Amino acid sequence: MLKLFAGGFSPKRIFQNRNTKTFSVIFYFLFLMLVVSFPLNLQIVQGGGWALYDFTSGIVTNHPDWLPDGLPSDIEIGPSGMYYENNVVTVLNWEDIDGNPIHYVFAPDVEYFVNGRTLVFEDARIVYFDENSNEIFDVPYSTLQHLVRFSELKQMTESEAVDAFTGIIDEAFSAASVLRSVLSYTGITVILNVLLVVVTSAIFLLVRVKDQQITNFRENILIVISSMTVPSLVGFFIGIIGLLEFNAFSVVIFQFATPLIALLAMFRGSSGEIYQTK
Repeated sequence: MLKLFAGGFSPKRIFQNRNTKTFSVIFYFLFLMLVVSFPLNLQIVQGGGWALYDFTSGIVTNHPDWLPDGLPSDIEIGPSGMYYENNVVTVLNWEDIDGNPIHYVFAPDVEYFVNGRTLVFEDARIVYFDENSNEIFDVPYSTLQHLVRFSELKQMTESEAVDAFTGIIDEAFSAASVLRSVLSYTGITVILNVLLVVVTSAIFLLVRVKDQQITNFRENILIVISSMTVPSLVGFFIGIIGLLEFNAFSVVIFQFATPLIALLAMFRGSSGEIYQTK
C-alpha cells in the first residue's frame, strides 16, 4: 500500500505500479474510498445524519391532540433511562408526514402486543417495530442531553411540548441515524467508484500508442486506482479545513481528475516501454 501511495503522485510511477499484487490494490482502493468519502461523511456527522427515520415529522407538522395532555404524568425520560410510578401501558396513535399510522407506546414494565409501525418506550431503550410489527432495532437513552418530565410538558405551550417530546426521539436515534448514514454513503461511494474503475479501464483498452495497445484490462484497473490518490487527498483536505460547501464539488473533481491522471500516466509511463500485450 505504501508503494501505491508514494507512486500515486507521479504519472510514470503510477504506470510502473500496474503489476502490483491484486490483494494490495483492493486494500488500497478501500482505503482511498474512506479518504474520498470523508468530507461528506464529516458533514453527515455534523448534521446529525440523514432523515432516515420518519418518527417525528408528522407530530411537528400536525400537532396531535394528545400532546401534551395525553402523556402519562408519572414518566420521566433522561440519559439514564425511563422512570415511572405506574406499570400502565399508554398507547398514543398518530400519523407520519405521509399519512401512514405510527404508534408511540410507553410500556414501563409490561408486555405489549405491537400492531404496525411502533416506537415502544421501555425502561432502558426505545424499540422500533416496522409496519409488519417486526422488531428492527433499539436505541438506548444515553444520547439524550437532559431529563424530560412529562408532568412539566403539560405546563408548557403546545409548541414547546412538541419540541421537547420530539427532541427525546430525535436525540435517542441520532447515533443510529449518523451511523447508518455514514455506512450508506460510504457504501454508495464504493459502488460508484467500482463502476468508475471498471468503465474507465474498459475504455482505456482503446488507447493506442504507435498503433499498439499498451496495457490490458487488469493493468488499467491498477492504473486507475493508483490515479485516485491525488484527487482523494484533495477532497480529504477540503473536509479537514472545513470547506463543507465545497464537499459535493470535491466529488466532481475526483471523478473527472482520476481518468485524466490515469490517461496521463499511460502516455507518460509508456514512453520507451511500448509492448504488445498478450
